[in-house]
Amino acid sequence: MPKKIVDLLPKLSWGAFIATIILAPFRFRFLLLEQPVPPIWRDYTDLLLFASDIALLLAIFPWFLYLYLRPRKVNAGPQFIIWPLLGLTTMAALGSLWSIDLLLSLYHSIRLLALLGFYLYVVNNVSSLRQLIAPVGMQITIQSVVGIAQSIEQKSIGLQLLGEYVLNPAWHGVSVVFTESERLLRAYGLSDHPNILGGCLVFGILFLYVYWIYEKNRLQILVLAAIFLSVLCLFFTYSRSAWLASLFGFALILLMIHRNQGSKYFSKGILLLFLIGLILLPAAWVNREFLGVRLGAEGSFQEIPSEIGSIGERRVLVSAANMLFEENALLGIGIGATPQALLSRFPNFAVSYQPAHFVLLDAAVETGMFGAAFYLVLLLAPWLALYLNRRMKFPHDLIAASGVLLSLTIVGFFDYYTWLLAPGRIWQWLAWALWARFYVDARANAKS
Repeated sequence: MPKKIVDLLPKLSWGAFIATIILAPFRFRFLLLEQPVPPIWRDYTDLLLFASDIALLLAIFPWFLYLYLRPRKVNAGPQFIIWPLLGLTTMAALGSLWSIDLLLSLYHSIRLLALLGFYLYVVNNVSSLRQLIAPVGMQITIQSVVGIAQSIEQKSIGLQLLGEYVLNPAWHGVSVVFTESERLLRAYGLSDHPNILGGCLVFGILFLYVYWIYEKNRLQILVLAAIFLSVLCLFFTYSRSAWLASLFGFALILLMIHRNQGSKYFSKGILLLFLIGLILLPAAWVNREFLGVRLGAEGSFQEIPSEIGSIGERRVLVSAANMLFEENALLGIGIGATPQALLSRFPNFAVSYQPAHFVLLDAAVETGMFGAAFYLVLLLAPWLALYLNRRMKFPHDLIAASGVLLSLTIVGFFDYYTWLLAPGRIWQWLAWALWARFYVDARANAKS
C-alpha cells in the first residue's frame, strides 16, 4: 500500500472517531432486517445500523489496518478493565448459540465486539481531555438546540431527515409530563427518548464542566455557553435518572478536586454550579407544577396515572427479569433477547415487553452469571483502584472520566440503555476506555 495512504489512515480514523461522538445520540439509522414479533416494539427485534455505528466502524477499521501495516505495541489499559470486557464479550457471543433469537443475539454480539475495538482505539489514541471537548461540545449543543426548540414549540421541528420523531404531546406513546389538566412534551432532541437525551447531556456536561474549571483559553466562553444550553435542555428532558446522575457526577468531581487540587479549582467548580443554578431557576419556576409531578410533590407518585405506571412498570419488569435469571442463571437467554423471552414466559404481560430498568440484572439475564460477574467487576474495579491509590494525585482528566463513569453507573440503576441501545453503549464503552487510559497515565506519572 502506498506510504501516503498508510499515513492517511490515522487521520481518517480520528475524523470518524469525532463523528462517532457527535452522532452517538442520533436515532438516524438504516433497517438491515425486519423481524416483527408483535406486540414487542420493533426496535427490540429488528436489525438496525445507526449513523454512529457507521462512524465507529470507520474509526476502528483504518486504525487496525494501520497497526497491521505498521505494527506497534497496543495499550489495553489496566487488566481489571480489559479482561472483564473480553469476558463479557465472549459470554455474549457464546450465549448467542442458545438464544431464543440466534440472529438477533449474534447481531448484538458483533456490536459488542466492535465496541471492544472502539475501547482499544480510545485507550491508544485519546491522551487528554482536550481532545474530546470539540466533539462532545458539538454533540450536546446540537441536541440541546433541537430539544429546547421542541420544548418551546411543544412539537417536533421538522428534522425527520435527521431522525427526529414526529412529536405531539396529545398522541399516545409520546413521552410527556402531565397534570390533571395539561400534557407537556419532554425534550427528545434527535434521540430515541428523553431519558437517552438526558443521559447523553449529563455525560457531556460533566466533561465540559471539568475542562472549564482547569483550562484557560479562548474556548472557555464557548464551553460555558454549551454547558448553560445543555443544562437547560437537560431540565426539559424531565429525566429523573439523568438529574440524579448529574448530582452524583458533580459531587464526585468536586470531592476529587477538593482532595487533589485545593481550594482554587474547587471554588471555580462551586461558582459554575451556582451559575448553572441561576440559569435553571427561571425554567424551574415557570414549570414548577410539572417539576413537582416528576419529583413526587403532592403525592404525584400515588395520584398521577403516568407516574404510577412508570414506577409500577419498573417493578413488574424487575420481578419478571429475576424469574428469567433464576431459570437461566448459568448461561442466560442470549443478549438482546429479553423482550422475546418475556413474551414466551409471560404471554399476558401487564406492561410492555422490554428489558428491566437495571443494567446489572439485564447483563445477568442475557449473559448468565458469568457475564454478570464480569459486568460487576467493570462496575466496581475502578472505584477500588482509586481507593487503593488514594494517596496518588489524580489529574483532572481522570477526575472528569471518573465523574462520567459514576454518572453512567447511576443511570444503570434506573434505565437499560447503557446496556442495550447504541447511544448508551457508546458512552459506556467510551467512559471505560477514557478512565482506563487516564488511570494508567496517572499511575505512570506517579511512579516517575
